Amino acid sequence: MPDSLDAIRGRIDRRADESGDFYVACAETDERPAPLTGRRFPTEAAASEAADLARAYREALRESDPELPERRLSVYELTDDPPTLVSTRKRAAGRRDNGLPRTSRSVTLSGDCESEWLRMDNAPLVHVRRDGEPLPDDAVERQLDSKL
Repeated sequence: MPDSLDAIRGRIDRRADESGDFYVACAETDERPAPLTGRRFPTEAAASEAADLARAYREALRESDPELPERRLSVYELTDDPPTLVSTRKRAAGRRDNGLPRTSRSVTLSGDCESEWLRMDNAPLVHVRRDGEPLPDDAVERQLDSKL
C-alpha cells in the first residue's frame, strides 16, 4: 500500500534542514511546489531523495486532482552571492510629450550561476520573486500593467 500524503510529507520534513545549502524546484519555473515550499536540505543526496518523494506525493495527489500541473523537479544549490543589478540611463534624441528629455535605460542582472542573468533595454523592471519564491503570474502582470 502506498504511503499517505502525510507520511510522504513527514519523510520530506525529516530530510529538510533550515540552514541547508540545497533546494528542489521546478526546472522550468523555479517554483517550489508543495510539499517542497520553503524546504532546504543539507546535502545534494537529501535534496534528491526529497525530489523523489515529492514526485510520489504529487502523483498521489493527482489521483484526486487530475488537473494538478506536472513539474520537472531538479536539485539546486543555494548561492551566497546575491545577483547584482546595474542600471544605466543615457540621454536619447528628442523630448517626451511632457517636455522632458527622452532617455534610454538598460538594466543588467547577473549572478554567479549561468541561469542568473538578464539584460533589458527600455523595458519596465518588475519584481518576479519574493522571499526566495517566484511571484504568481497575476502579480507580475499587475506590476507590468501599472508601468503602462
